[in-house]
Amino acid sequence: MDTKLTEYLKDYLSQNDIDGLIINSTNEFLVEYNILELNSRYYVTDFTGSTGDVLFTEDKIYLFVDTRYHEQADNQVNHDFVEVVKMPLYKSYLTALDEKIPSYFKLGIISSKTSKKFYENLTKKLQIKNSSIKLLSSDPVAEFKKEEIKNIKYNVFSVSNEITGMSADEKFQKIKTCAGDKFNILVTSLEDIAYITNLRSYDFDYNATFPAKAIINENGVKIFSECNLPFIGNFFKIYKLSEFDINLKNIEKSELYIDEEKITIADYKLINQSNNILQSYLKLFKTVKNENEIAHLKECFKKSDEALKVVYNMLNSDKIYSEYDYYEALINAMKDKGALSLSFNPIVAAGSNSAIVHYTSPSKEKLVNEGDFLLVDFGGYYEGGLATDTTRTFVKGTPSSEQKTAYTTVLKAFLNAYFNEYNKKSAYFNIDKIARETIEKSITGDYPFLHGTGHGVGISVHENPPIVSSSDAGKTKIIENTVFSIEPGVYKEGWGGIRLENTVYAAVEEDKIVMHSFSHFPFEIKLVDLSQMNDYEKYYYMKWQAGACI
Repeated sequence: MDTKLTEYLKDYLSQNDIDGLIINSTNEFLVEYNILELNSRYYVTDFTGSTGDVLFTEDKIYLFVDTRYHEQADNQVNHDFVEVVKMPLYKSYLTALDEKIPSYFKLGIISSKTSKKFYENLTKKLQIKNSSIKLLSSDPVAEFKKEEIKNIKYNVFSVSNEITGMSADEKFQKIKTCAGDKFNILVTSLEDIAYITNLRSYDFDYNATFPAKAIINENGVKIFSECNLPFIGNFFKIYKLSEFDINLKNIEKSELYIDEEKITIADYKLINQSNNILQSYLKLFKTVKNENEIAHLKECFKKSDEALKVVYNMLNSDKIYSEYDYYEALINAMKDKGALSLSFNPIVAAGSNSAIVHYTSPSKEKLVNEGDFLLVDFGGYYEGGLATDTTRTFVKGTPSSEQKTAYTTVLKAFLNAYFNEYNKKSAYFNIDKIARETIEKSITGDYPFLHGTGHGVGISVHENPPIVSSSDAGKTKIIENTVFSIEPGVYKEGWGGIRLENTVYAAVEEDKIVMHSFSHFPFEIKLVDLSQMNDYEKYYYMKWQAGACI
């Protein structure tokens, strides 16, 4: 933790006449996986998780983390300065932040790193307590650390139409058909831009995207980027990112579509208010995968399964390895099998560390000994720029009865959620409900299920939509050919955790919606107690194991 930085920030509060400052984990494109060199929150707290923002005040640094990061945050921060605000399942950051802000509080927010939707919702909450928001044009942490921030050079490449299933021009024509005769769509989501251009880059850790913004109208697509981009299509023109502001300002008296969750306040302030501003649904185009994309993902997951087998064979040898040994072997195996990049930092957690949902610090000292769990959560990108994501939990040697009970519970939750009969009225929420109820009926509350049952998978490993949870976002109907994870898990602090994750796609067969898994890696037979399964669960467990290809 940089104490000189904290003193600088305290002076910044005084100079700007504010009582507190939001320090973001994201960058000006609102990405989830921001590299640490660009992550302002990291410099203030030493916390390395992918999400979690800070409220910085004169007296306290509040770090807000969801259930995936409770234990990791505790392990990484200096508690003399940082208070970890542990948000329970489904409590929003907005609510937790509001609870920490007193009346008559003046809060500073960085306009280029805050979404329009979050800003407006927080403003409403603060007005009730006579508190206010001051928009700041620059990030003081980035200013203080500017000498340490490296310049990333992006090597951008085109993905074959054989993988994408549509050319960039065809995607534009599809958007135009849906949008009508006269329109403007502002695109500030990097995943959406990667989708419509069929371009990818692997120079940004855990991303397949490149920095850019876009404006789409009935005549074509303007792409604004400082990257050296290849030819995209006949309807695409490339401009410098520095030209974006003036182009956006010049749109007048138009129907202008924006994504409120992905547009920053800084960009929103550029919009001429003579426009009729509407919510964009462009992100739905990439949510539904076509036959080519699904076929490509099947091949990618075959390679991922083969990489995981390397870890499994190591675990079942007579040698004792460390967490880091498995982590390194997994990454090397992924590269050997064709992965061009990682879709996130792999989680390789042994023993009690497996209870940390997003454990990201594999240790060279932590050995995987007899009776230890080994939880492996990993994913990669291949030539198509679509992410893979799989989790398995193994055991070294002979498991205990407690381990078998917990593992069998999670397996039952997966089997029931995956093989259940769904119809065209079913929602993603129903998948979560089945998994959650199975766990609640099978094991005590000492082994909580700390996260949603799944998330969308695509150009981003956490694609939204869909969301497989009991939140309002999960209550949308299951759509054919959407790709998402089903990943129930239980975690007991100080003991360990189990998570079993398969990325699936939803297929319509007659009047039913049926899940098809991309991964076909077997479950850990040593940890399965068939006596705790009903006949239905036994049948589908045997069906899965019989179809496993490793």
